[in-house]
Amino acid sequence: MNKNLIRMDLKKKYRAVLAAALCLNIFVAILYYILYIDRKVPDNIMLIENREESLEFNVPVEGEIDSTVDAISVKNASSVNNGNIHFNLNKTVTMQANNTGSYKASLKLFGLFHYKNIQIDVIREQKVMPSGRAVGLYINSDGIMVLGTSEIAGKDGFSHEPAANILMAGDYIYRINNQKVENIDDVVEAIQENGKGRVTVYLRRNGSNIKVKVNTVLAGDGEYKIGVWLREDTEGIGTITYVTKDNEYAALGHGITDIDTGLLINIKNGGVYPAEVSQVIRGEAGAPGEILGSVRLGSTYRLGTINNNTNYGISGEIFDSQYGYNEEEAVAAAMKQEVVKGKASIRCQLGDKIEDYEVEIEKININSQENKGMVIRVTDERLLRKAGGIVQGMSGSPIMQNGKIIGAVTHVFVKDSTRGYGIFIEDMLSG
Repeated sequence: MNKNLIRMDLKKKYRAVLAAALCLNIFVAILYYILYIDRKVPDNIMLIENREESLEFNVPVEGEIDSTVDAISVKNASSVNNGNIHFNLNKTVTMQANNTGSYKASLKLFGLFHYKNIQIDVIREQKVMPSGRAVGLYINSDGIMVLGTSEIAGKDGFSHEPAANILMAGDYIYRINNQKVENIDDVVEAIQENGKGRVTVYLRRNGSNIKVKVNTVLAGDGEYKIGVWLREDTEGIGTITYVTKDNEYAALGHGITDIDTGLLINIKNGGVYPAEVSQVIRGEAGAPGEILGSVRLGSTYRLGTINNNTNYGISGEIFDSQYGYNEEEAVAAAMKQEVVKGKASIRCQLGDKIEDYEVEIEKININSQENKGMVIRVTDERLLRKAGGIVQGMSGSPIMQNGKIIGAVTHVFVKDSTRGYGIFIEDMLSG
Protein backbone atom coordinates (compact mmCIF):
# COMPACT_ATOMS: atom_id res chain seq x y z
CA MET A 1 0.00 0.00 0.00
CA ASN A 2 2.79 2.38 0.93
CA LYS A 3 4.60 1.55 -2.31
CA ASN A 4 1.50 2.51 -4.33
CA LEU A 5 1.23 5.78 -2.45
CA ILE A 6 4.92 6.49 -3.12
CA ARG A 7 4.44 5.75 -6.86
CA MET A 8 1.40 8.03 -7.00
CA ASP A 9 3.32 10.77 -5.20
CA LEU A 10 6.23 10.43 -7.62
CA LYS A 11 3.83 10.59 -10.60
CA LYS A 12 2.28 13.78 -9.22
CA LYS A 13 5.72 15.34 -8.77
CA TYR A 14 6.73 14.22 -12.26
CA ARG A 15 3.56 15.75 -13.75
CA ALA A 16 4.18 18.94 -11.77
CA VAL A 17 7.74 19.15 -13.11
CA LEU A 18 6.48 18.58 -16.68
CA ALA A 19 3.81 21.25 -16.23
CA ALA A 20 6.36 23.70 -14.83
CA ALA A 21 8.76 22.95 -17.71
CA LEU A 22 5.92 23.46 -20.22
CA CYS A 23 4.97 26.79 -18.63
CA LEU A 24 8.60 27.86 -18.65
CA ASN A 25 8.94 26.93 -22.35
CA ILE A 26 5.77 28.86 -23.18
CA PHE A 27 7.02 31.88 -21.19
CA VAL A 28 10.42 31.79 -22.91
CA ALA A 29 8.76 31.44 -26.33
CA ILE A 30 6.48 34.42 -25.64
CA LEU A 31 9.40 36.49 -24.32
CA TYR A 32 11.50 35.59 -27.36
CA TYR A 33 8.62 36.54 -29.68
CA ILE A 34 8.14 39.88 -27.92
CA LEU A 35 11.88 40.57 -28.26
CA TYR A 36 11.61 39.64 -31.94
CA ILE A 37 8.76 42.13 -32.35
CA ASP A 38 10.69 44.75 -30.43
CA ARG A 39 13.60 44.42 -32.85
CA LYS A 40 11.26 45.01 -35.79
CA VAL A 41 9.11 47.85 -34.46
CA PRO A 42 11.07 51.07 -33.75
CA ASP A 43 10.48 53.31 -30.76
CA ASN A 44 10.67 56.24 -33.13
CA ILE A 45 9.50 56.53 -36.75
CA MET A 46 10.61 59.37 -38.97
CA LEU A 47 8.40 60.42 -41.87
CA ILE A 48 9.23 62.84 -44.66
CA GLU A 49 6.82 65.74 -44.95
CA ASN A 50 4.32 65.46 -47.85
CA ARG A 51 5.60 62.05 -48.93
CA GLU A 52 3.85 58.71 -48.70
CA GLU A 53 5.76 56.20 -46.58
CA SER A 54 5.10 52.46 -46.62
CA LEU A 55 5.74 50.74 -43.29
CA GLU A 56 6.24 46.98 -43.53
CA PHE A 57 6.84 45.40 -40.13
CA ASN A 58 4.64 42.26 -40.48
CA VAL A 59 4.00 41.84 -36.76
CA PRO A 60 0.72 41.19 -34.85
CA VAL A 61 0.52 44.72 -33.49
CA GLU A 62 -2.25 47.28 -33.90
CA GLY A 63 -1.72 51.00 -33.59
CA GLU A 64 -3.85 54.04 -32.87
CA ILE A 65 -3.27 57.71 -33.61
CA ASP A 66 -5.29 60.18 -31.56
CA SER A 67 -8.03 62.12 -33.33
CA THR A 68 -6.38 65.41 -32.36
CA VAL A 69 -3.50 64.60 -34.73
CA ASP A 70 -4.69 65.83 -38.10
CA ALA A 71 -1.22 66.11 -39.65
CA ILE A 72 -0.88 62.36 -40.29
CA SER A 73 -3.18 60.30 -42.50
CA VAL A 74 -3.21 56.53 -42.93
CA LYS A 75 -4.45 55.50 -46.37
CA ASN A 76 -5.19 51.88 -45.53
CA ALA A 77 -6.35 52.33 -41.94
CA SER A 78 -8.22 49.34 -40.52
CA SER A 79 -10.87 51.55 -38.90
CA VAL A 80 -11.68 54.98 -37.54
CA ASN A 81 -13.35 55.12 -34.12
CA ASN A 82 -14.26 58.40 -32.43
CA GLY A 83 -11.94 60.09 -34.87
CA ASN A 84 -8.97 57.95 -33.79
CA ILE A 85 -7.14 56.21 -36.64
CA HIS A 86 -6.51 52.49 -36.20
CA PHE A 87 -3.97 50.57 -38.29
CA ASN A 88 -2.61 47.03 -38.39
CA LEU A 89 1.16 46.50 -38.55
CA ASN A 90 0.63 42.93 -39.71
CA LYS A 91 -0.04 44.49 -43.11
CA THR A 92 1.67 47.21 -45.12
CA VAL A 93 0.68 50.59 -43.73
CA THR A 94 0.87 53.71 -45.88
CA MET A 95 1.21 56.99 -44.00
CA GLN A 96 1.48 60.55 -45.17
CA ALA A 97 2.32 63.56 -42.99
CA ASN A 98 1.49 67.12 -43.97
CA ASN A 99 3.22 69.11 -41.24
CA THR A 100 6.53 68.78 -39.46
CA GLY A 101 6.44 67.97 -35.76
CA SER A 102 6.36 65.11 -33.25
CA TYR A 103 3.32 62.92 -32.68
CA LYS A 104 2.44 59.84 -30.60
CA ALA A 105 0.89 56.51 -31.52
CA SER A 106 -0.22 53.79 -29.10
CA LEU A 107 0.51 50.14 -29.97
CA LYS A 108 -1.30 47.01 -28.76
CA LEU A 109 0.04 43.47 -29.04
CA PHE A 110 -2.50 41.27 -30.87
CA GLY A 111 -4.78 44.30 -30.66
CA LEU A 112 -5.48 43.48 -26.99
CA PHE A 113 -2.57 44.34 -24.70
CA HIS A 114 -0.85 47.70 -24.53
CA TYR A 115 2.64 47.17 -25.92
CA LYS A 116 4.26 50.60 -26.06
CA ASN A 117 3.93 54.13 -27.34
CA ILE A 118 6.00 55.24 -30.30
CA GLN A 119 6.95 58.70 -31.43
CA ILE A 120 6.37 59.75 -35.03
CA ASP A 121 8.65 62.60 -36.10
CA VAL A 122 7.83 64.39 -39.33
CA ILE A 123 10.81 66.12 -40.93
CA ARG A 124 11.63 67.77 -44.22
CA GLU A 125 13.54 65.66 -46.73
CA GLN A 126 17.27 65.89 -46.20
CA LYS A 127 19.78 65.63 -49.00
CA VAL A 128 23.47 65.14 -48.35
CA MET A 129 26.51 64.45 -50.48
CA PRO A 130 27.98 60.98 -49.79
CA SER A 131 31.75 61.29 -49.57
CA GLY A 132 33.88 58.21 -48.87
CA ARG A 133 37.10 60.25 -48.75
CA ALA A 134 39.88 59.16 -46.43
CA VAL A 135 41.10 62.00 -44.20
CA GLY A 136 43.52 62.53 -41.36
CA LEU A 137 42.01 63.36 -37.97
CA TYR A 138 43.72 65.24 -35.15
CA ILE A 139 41.97 65.83 -31.82
CA ASN A 140 42.97 67.97 -28.87
CA SER A 141 41.21 66.62 -25.80
CA ASP A 142 39.41 68.96 -23.42
CA GLY A 143 41.98 68.57 -20.66
CA ILE A 144 44.73 66.00 -20.10
CA MET A 145 43.18 62.53 -20.02
CA VAL A 146 44.14 60.17 -17.19
CA LEU A 147 44.77 56.63 -18.46
CA GLY A 148 45.54 55.12 -15.07
CA THR A 149 47.85 55.27 -12.06
CA SER A 150 51.23 53.66 -11.50
CA GLU A 151 53.81 53.01 -8.81
CA ILE A 152 56.82 55.28 -8.36
CA ALA A 153 60.25 54.11 -7.24
CA GLY A 154 60.96 56.75 -4.61
CA LYS A 155 64.35 58.18 -3.73
CA ASP A 156 63.75 56.74 -0.25
CA GLY A 157 63.99 53.22 -1.72
CA PHE A 158 60.29 52.45 -1.33
CA SER A 159 57.51 52.07 -3.94
CA HIS A 160 54.66 54.58 -3.80
CA GLU A 161 51.36 54.95 -5.68
CA PRO A 162 50.03 58.29 -4.43
CA ALA A 163 47.25 58.74 -7.03
CA ALA A 164 45.72 55.27 -6.54
CA ASN A 165 41.94 55.47 -5.87
CA ILE A 166 42.13 59.27 -6.14
CA LEU A 167 42.60 59.81 -9.88
CA MET A 168 40.58 57.52 -12.18
CA ALA A 169 40.90 56.43 -15.80
CA GLY A 170 38.82 58.84 -17.86
CA ASP A 171 39.41 61.88 -15.65
CA TYR A 172 40.41 65.09 -17.46
CA ILE A 173 42.90 67.33 -15.66
CA TYR A 174 42.57 71.03 -16.54
CA ARG A 175 44.31 72.80 -13.63
CA ILE A 176 46.97 72.02 -11.04
CA ASN A 177 47.04 74.36 -8.04
CA ASN A 178 46.50 77.77 -9.64
CA GLN A 179 48.08 76.87 -12.97
CA LYS A 180 46.00 75.99 -16.06
CA VAL A 181 47.45 72.97 -17.88
CA GLU A 182 47.04 72.33 -21.60
CA ASN A 183 49.57 69.57 -22.18
CA ILE A 184 51.61 66.97 -20.33
CA ASP A 185 54.62 69.29 -20.08
CA ASP A 186 52.43 71.79 -18.20
CA VAL A 187 51.44 69.05 -15.73
CA VAL A 188 55.07 68.05 -15.11
CA GLU A 189 56.10 71.69 -14.63
CA ALA A 190 53.26 72.40 -12.17
CA ILE A 191 54.15 69.37 -10.05
CA GLN A 192 57.83 70.39 -9.94
CA GLU A 193 56.84 73.91 -8.86
CA ASN A 194 54.67 72.45 -6.11
CA GLY A 195 57.56 70.32 -4.83
CA LYS A 196 57.13 68.28 -1.67
CA GLY A 197 53.66 67.99 -0.19
CA ARG A 198 50.11 67.90 -1.45
CA VAL A 199 49.20 69.14 -4.91
CA THR A 200 45.62 70.18 -5.78
CA VAL A 201 44.37 68.65 -9.04
CA TYR A 202 41.27 70.12 -10.71
CA LEU A 203 39.54 67.71 -13.06
CA ARG A 204 36.37 66.75 -14.88
CA ARG A 205 34.83 63.38 -14.04
CA ASN A 206 31.60 62.15 -15.65
CA GLY A 207 30.67 65.70 -16.60
CA SER A 208 31.29 67.22 -13.14
CA ASN A 209 34.15 69.47 -12.08
CA ILE A 210 35.87 68.30 -8.89
CA LYS A 211 39.20 68.81 -7.13
CA VAL A 212 41.35 66.25 -5.36
CA LYS A 213 44.61 66.39 -3.44
CA VAL A 214 47.53 64.07 -4.18
CA ASN A 215 50.82 63.72 -2.31
CA THR A 216 53.88 64.21 -4.49
CA VAL A 217 56.72 61.69 -4.31
CA LEU A 218 60.39 62.48 -4.88
CA ALA A 219 61.40 59.84 -7.43
CA GLY A 220 64.78 58.22 -7.87
CA ASP A 221 65.55 60.54 -10.80
CA GLY A 222 65.21 63.60 -8.55
CA GLU A 223 61.84 64.78 -9.92
CA TYR A 224 58.56 65.04 -8.03
CA LYS A 225 55.79 62.81 -9.42
CA ILE A 226 52.23 61.73 -8.60
CA GLY A 227 52.19 58.44 -10.55
CA VAL A 228 49.70 58.88 -13.42
CA TRP A 229 49.67 57.89 -17.08
CA LEU A 230 48.39 60.75 -19.25
CA ARG A 231 47.37 61.43 -22.87
CA GLU A 232 46.74 64.79 -24.49
CA ASP A 233 46.15 64.34 -28.26
CA THR A 234 44.82 61.67 -30.63
CA GLU A 235 45.30 61.25 -34.36
CA GLY A 236 44.41 58.73 -37.04
CA ILE A 237 42.78 58.09 -40.41
CA GLY A 238 39.02 57.82 -41.00
CA THR A 239 36.40 58.27 -43.70
CA ILE A 240 33.99 61.17 -44.23
CA THR A 241 30.43 59.87 -44.54
CA TYR A 242 28.58 62.89 -45.91
CA VAL A 243 28.66 66.65 -46.33
CA THR A 244 25.55 68.85 -46.07
CA LYS A 245 24.68 71.88 -48.20
CA ASP A 246 26.00 74.04 -45.34
CA ASN A 247 29.36 72.24 -45.65
CA GLU A 248 28.92 70.47 -42.35
CA TYR A 249 30.22 66.92 -42.39
CA ALA A 250 29.92 63.71 -40.38
CA ALA A 251 32.46 60.90 -40.29
CA LEU A 252 33.31 57.51 -38.76
CA GLY A 253 29.80 56.52 -37.59
CA HIS A 254 31.24 55.86 -34.14
CA GLY A 255 32.97 58.04 -31.59
CA ILE A 256 36.72 58.36 -31.18
CA THR A 257 37.65 56.51 -28.00
CA ASP A 258 40.90 56.25 -26.12
CA ILE A 259 42.83 53.16 -27.20
CA ASP A 260 43.76 52.26 -23.62
CA THR A 261 40.59 53.06 -21.65
CA GLY A 262 37.96 52.58 -24.38
CA LEU A 263 36.27 55.79 -23.17
CA LEU A 264 34.88 58.46 -25.49
CA ILE A 265 37.35 61.34 -25.75
CA ASN A 266 36.11 64.78 -24.67
CA ILE A 267 37.38 67.11 -27.34
CA LYS A 268 38.43 70.72 -27.03
CA ASN A 269 39.04 71.18 -30.74
CA GLY A 270 40.44 69.29 -33.68
CA GLY A 271 41.05 69.34 -37.38
CA VAL A 272 40.58 67.35 -40.57
CA TYR A 273 43.58 67.03 -42.88
CA PRO A 274 44.43 65.46 -46.27
CA ALA A 275 45.44 61.81 -46.14
CA GLU A 276 47.27 59.82 -48.79
CA VAL A 277 46.54 56.08 -48.66
CA SER A 278 49.80 54.25 -49.28
CA GLN A 279 48.97 50.69 -48.25
CA VAL A 280 46.05 48.49 -47.26
CA ILE A 281 46.80 45.61 -44.90
CA ARG A 282 44.36 42.80 -45.66
CA GLY A 283 42.04 41.64 -42.92
CA GLU A 284 42.11 38.03 -41.81
CA ALA A 285 40.28 35.96 -39.19
CA GLY A 286 41.36 37.27 -35.79
CA ALA A 287 43.47 40.08 -37.30
CA PRO A 288 41.55 43.10 -38.67
CA GLY A 289 43.24 44.85 -41.57
CA GLU A 290 44.13 48.52 -41.70
CA ILE A 291 44.47 51.47 -44.05
CA LEU A 292 47.94 52.98 -43.80
CA GLY A 293 48.91 56.37 -45.13
CA SER A 294 50.43 59.74 -44.46
CA VAL A 295 48.63 62.80 -43.13
CA ARG A 296 49.59 66.41 -43.89
CA LEU A 297 49.24 68.29 -40.62
CA GLY A 298 49.54 72.01 -40.05
CA SER A 299 47.30 75.03 -40.51
CA THR A 300 48.22 75.28 -44.20
CA TYR A 301 46.68 71.90 -44.96
CA ARG A 302 43.69 72.04 -42.60
CA LEU A 303 40.48 71.04 -44.43
CA GLY A 304 38.03 71.61 -41.64
CA THR A 305 37.22 71.47 -37.96
CA ILE A 306 36.22 68.71 -35.55
CA ASN A 307 33.56 70.16 -33.28
CA ASN A 308 31.78 67.11 -31.86
CA ASN A 309 32.68 63.57 -30.85
CA THR A 310 29.67 61.39 -29.99
CA ASN A 311 28.71 57.72 -30.12
CA TYR A 312 27.41 58.39 -33.64
CA GLY A 313 30.69 59.75 -34.97
CA ILE A 314 32.51 63.04 -35.32
CA SER A 315 31.25 66.16 -37.05
CA GLY A 316 32.39 69.64 -37.91
CA GLU A 317 32.76 72.08 -40.76
CA ILE A 318 34.55 71.60 -44.09
CA PHE A 319 36.02 74.73 -45.63
CA ASP A 320 38.05 73.23 -48.47
CA SER A 321 36.05 73.41 -51.73
CA GLN A 322 37.49 70.14 -53.07
CA TYR A 323 35.98 68.28 -50.12
CA GLY A 324 32.84 70.42 -49.85
CA TYR A 325 29.23 69.96 -50.87
CA ASN A 326 28.36 69.36 -54.52
CA GLU A 327 24.63 69.55 -55.31
CA GLU A 328 25.02 67.29 -58.36
CA GLU A 329 26.31 64.47 -56.16
CA ALA A 330 23.74 64.92 -53.38
CA VAL A 331 21.17 62.19 -52.65
CA ALA A 332 18.25 61.79 -50.26
CA ALA A 333 18.88 60.36 -46.80
CA ALA A 334 16.79 57.23 -46.23
CA MET A 335 14.79 56.64 -43.07
CA LYS A 336 15.28 53.40 -41.12
CA GLN A 337 12.08 51.82 -42.41
CA GLU A 338 13.33 52.23 -45.99
CA VAL A 339 16.37 50.01 -45.42
CA VAL A 340 15.85 46.43 -46.62
CA LYS A 341 17.89 43.26 -46.69
CA GLY A 342 19.71 42.63 -49.93
CA LYS A 343 22.07 44.42 -52.27
CA ALA A 344 23.70 47.72 -51.39
CA SER A 345 27.07 49.38 -51.89
CA ILE A 346 29.72 51.15 -49.83
CA ARG A 347 31.91 54.03 -50.97
CA CYS A 348 35.52 54.30 -49.76
CA GLN A 349 39.06 55.25 -50.70
CA LEU A 350 41.69 52.52 -50.75
CA GLY A 351 44.15 54.27 -53.03
CA ASP A 352 44.19 57.44 -55.12
CA LYS A 353 40.48 57.38 -55.96
CA ILE A 354 37.11 56.78 -54.32
CA GLU A 355 35.17 53.74 -55.52
CA ASP A 356 31.85 51.98 -54.86
CA TYR A 357 31.85 48.31 -53.86
CA GLU A 358 28.95 45.85 -53.65
CA VAL A 359 27.80 44.56 -50.27
CA GLU A 360 24.86 42.57 -48.93
CA ILE A 361 22.74 43.74 -46.00
CA GLU A 362 22.16 40.56 -43.99
CA LYS A 363 20.45 41.77 -40.80
CA ILE A 364 18.58 44.87 -39.68
CA ASN A 365 18.02 45.87 -36.05
CA ILE A 366 15.83 48.93 -36.32
CA ASN A 367 15.89 49.52 -32.55
CA SER A 368 19.64 49.20 -32.08
CA GLN A 369 20.81 51.50 -29.29
CA GLU A 370 24.37 51.35 -30.59
CA ASN A 371 25.93 52.12 -33.94
CA LYS A 372 25.25 48.55 -35.05
CA GLY A 373 21.86 48.74 -36.72
CA MET A 374 22.88 46.69 -39.76
CA VAL A 375 25.06 43.68 -40.46
CA ILE A 376 26.70 43.92 -43.88
CA ARG A 377 28.77 41.43 -45.85
CA VAL A 378 31.24 42.38 -48.59
CA THR A 379 30.47 40.57 -51.85
CA ASP A 380 32.57 42.64 -54.28
CA GLU A 381 35.57 40.60 -55.45
CA ARG A 382 37.63 43.77 -56.00
CA LEU A 383 37.30 44.81 -52.36
CA LEU A 384 37.92 41.25 -51.15
CA ARG A 385 41.16 41.12 -53.18
CA LYS A 386 42.33 44.56 -52.04
CA ALA A 387 41.44 44.42 -48.36
CA GLY A 388 39.92 41.06 -47.55
CA GLY A 389 36.70 42.91 -46.72
CA ILE A 390 36.31 45.68 -44.14
CA VAL A 391 39.45 47.14 -42.54
CA GLN A 392 40.22 49.78 -39.93
CA GLY A 393 40.11 53.23 -41.47
CA MET A 394 36.98 52.42 -43.50
CA SER A 395 34.74 53.46 -40.60
CA GLY A 396 32.41 56.11 -41.94
CA SER A 397 32.25 54.73 -45.49
CA PRO A 398 28.74 55.63 -46.70
CA ILE A 399 26.32 52.77 -47.42
CA MET A 400 24.03 53.31 -50.43
CA GLN A 401 20.84 51.50 -51.43
CA ASN A 402 18.19 52.30 -54.05
CA GLY A 403 19.78 55.63 -54.88
CA LYS A 404 19.81 56.88 -51.28
CA ILE A 405 22.36 57.01 -48.50
CA ILE A 406 21.19 54.66 -45.75
CA GLY A 407 24.11 54.55 -43.32
CA ALA A 408 27.82 54.13 -42.76
CA VAL A 409 30.24 51.30 -41.96
CA THR A 410 31.23 51.31 -38.26
CA HIS A 411 32.90 48.03 -37.25
CA VAL A 412 34.46 44.89 -38.71
CA PHE A 413 33.90 41.41 -37.31
CA VAL A 414 37.23 40.33 -35.82
CA LYS A 415 36.67 36.68 -36.78
CA ASP A 416 35.34 37.46 -40.28
CA SER A 417 36.69 40.53 -42.06
CA THR A 418 34.13 40.14 -44.87
CA ARG A 419 31.37 41.17 -42.47
CA GLY A 420 30.77 44.14 -40.21
CA TYR A 421 28.26 46.56 -38.71
CA GLY A 422 26.71 49.72 -40.05
CA ILE A 423 24.86 52.64 -38.46
CA PHE A 424 21.64 54.11 -39.89
CA ILE A 425 22.10 57.51 -41.54
CA GLU A 426 19.01 58.64 -39.65
CA ASP A 427 20.90 58.18 -36.38
CA MET A 428 23.94 60.10 -37.66
CA LEU A 429 21.78 63.00 -38.82
CA SER A 430 19.82 63.22 -35.58
CA GLY A 431 22.75 62.38 -33.28
